[in-house]
Amino acid sequence: MTPTDDKLPHDSSHTENHYNSTDTEINGHNRNSLNNVNGKLYSPVDLEENIPQITTEMVTDDKLEYQIYETPPILVGIAVAFQHILMSLASSLSMAFIIADALCVPYDHPIRTKLFCSTLFMCGFSSMLQTTLGIRLPIYQGPSASFMVPILALGRDESWACPSDTSTGLDNNVTSTISSMMSTNTTETRITPLSVDERLQQLSGSLMLTSFIEVLVGGLGLVGPLLKYIGPITVAPTISLIGLSLLKVPIIYSRPQWAIAFSGCVLVLVFALYLFHLRLPMPRIRCRKQEKPEPRFRFAIFKILPILLSIILMWIVSAILTATNVLPDDHRLLSYRARTDSKINIVGLTPWFSFPYPGQFGMPRLNTAVIVGFSAATIASLIESVGDYFAAAKACQVPSPPDHAVTRGILMEGLASIMSGALGVGHATTSFSGNIAAIKLSKTASRSIMVTAGIILLGISVFGKLGACLALIPDPALGGTLIILLGLLVSLGLSNLRYVDLNSNRNLIIIGTAIVVGLMIPEWIDSHPDFISTGNIEVDQVLKVGLGTPMFLGGIIALILDNTVRGTLEERGMIAWRDSHSGDPTDLSAKPDVNLSIDVVYDMPLSKYLYKWWPALSCIPFLPGNRHHDPHADNIHMLENTEVHGHVSDV
Repeated sequence: MTPTDDKLPHDSSHTENHYNSTDTEINGHNRNSLNNVNGKLYSPVDLEENIPQITTEMVTDDKLEYQIYETPPILVGIAVAFQHILMSLASSLSMAFIIADALCVPYDHPIRTKLFCSTLFMCGFSSMLQTTLGIRLPIYQGPSASFMVPILALGRDESWACPSDTSTGLDNNVTSTISSMMSTNTTETRITPLSVDERLQQLSGSLMLTSFIEVLVGGLGLVGPLLKYIGPITVAPTISLIGLSLLKVPIIYSRPQWAIAFSGCVLVLVFALYLFHLRLPMPRIRCRKQEKPEPRFRFAIFKILPILLSIILMWIVSAILTATNVLPDDHRLLSYRARTDSKINIVGLTPWFSFPYPGQFGMPRLNTAVIVGFSAATIASLIESVGDYFAAAKACQVPSPPDHAVTRGILMEGLASIMSGALGVGHATTSFSGNIAAIKLSKTASRSIMVTAGIILLGISVFGKLGACLALIPDPALGGTLIILLGLLVSLGLSNLRYVDLNSNRNLIIIGTAIVVGLMIPEWIDSHPDFISTGNIEVDQVLKVGLGTPMFLGGIIALILDNTVRGTLEERGMIAWRDSHSGDPTDLSAKPDVNLSIDVVYDMPLSKYLYKWWPALSCIPFLPGNRHHDPHADNIHMLENTEVHGHVSDV
């Protein structure tokens, strides 16, 4: 690559004329006609001549420090693994607490800690399963937010309404239990409400059953046929309605102390939007004296951990206000929940060690209404995961995943969700887009890092006291961050409209109708709880949950209209949608630095040896098939246990 300045002869007269020229000209070229590439100016002619060299340098600048098959040094691997855990810790904590509140768990009951520890356990287990046997990309698995919507919709049913004597530590007139706030149903309960254990048992059994949707889709290879009918016009309102239907949640968590909640929200905005470019120098450990020490590693902490930093800072503020008695210590007042010691009983009631196990809340049961709501949540989670797989492949600079890898990834998510149901956590696990972005930022795509993160999560989940301490985070500290998280959910859904022709009245009517009806009918059911009365309690439950779940209702409306109203594939965004889910082979940023084949990246371990013993395995949709393996595959496998590109795999 040769910049324009270097192509001129270096004689003194020309140099003098060059430096004395006006600002509007450089080397005889008008400044406005020059192109800035990687901080260097090129004339149009030079740019055309040096395109191959420029492209090579751009790809080299984006080179990963550790490829997918490499094992970084132990300290590096642990540090990056903790980064992935910290990025998702706030989401895991919020999900566990929201489910506990929706199930009417007493405010200082140790079940809250058990739910949180079980959530961390499933995050670690499913991340390891997905990385080693599933899609085989370093994808972090966390709690799926789409399951919050049907759980909160269950509050419209009388048997799921919180009893008036729930020992939340607050007076009944100021209780902020999510289940009671998400519904405006004020009619007297005619049937006995379920206990907390009974609710968890019904969530467990229903989640295990609906998770078979992912198992069937992945096991039978139905991802492709499913995406023929589900496009961006269906996905956009479905995902957006998840965030829109949860607007009351940050209000409920912020009510004890609005100042703390809004301060936390402002901090997230400042960190993520204004300070994201700042990189703070990290301390270094010198094992021996060096004549010329290496420069300090600078960590983009505000870009990677804005939500976690906000929670920690607001936690500290709440602790100061608690120690100075600015916050009241009367448990009957709502602002008492802003104190850091409002749930201190949890620490004493939680054992030091608690290993999550199937059936820890009792034998799983089935509930038809929960099954309907969880089915919609499962499909929404499935579609999100497919998009994340291709995004992860691009971040790892490997070829786009083939069909067998995608279906196997969905299959493993289904199996992990069945395990989640058995543990009773109340939600499934899905891929986290934020952690995929962290791969590209940290330039570490090693599978071993995600496996390390899974092992750390499994270890943390066993220490009950640690989970109990994290459960002490005041509600307002979470409320401010939930404003941003739910806003991101809405934006994530609307971002799918970039594939759609928004100048088409057809598309605008379908999208608008799906969103408005998805919000209107659940609100109507809240205001008129006796409107649905068929005489059959079970049928009433199904209708109330189905019609009261915005993402299910809006998604069904968008799906039916998009597939029945006349429109071209290009107008509907289906062509661009499918291209985005098949990868762009010409995208240089996604190409690996070494000749990595699809076999090396996505094949199951020992798969080619299994085919020799049982050739019929090649017919299974989620297996790669008994095809010829790339000649480079064995060479790359040999590199996994040796020194590669200057990085020692065994330290």
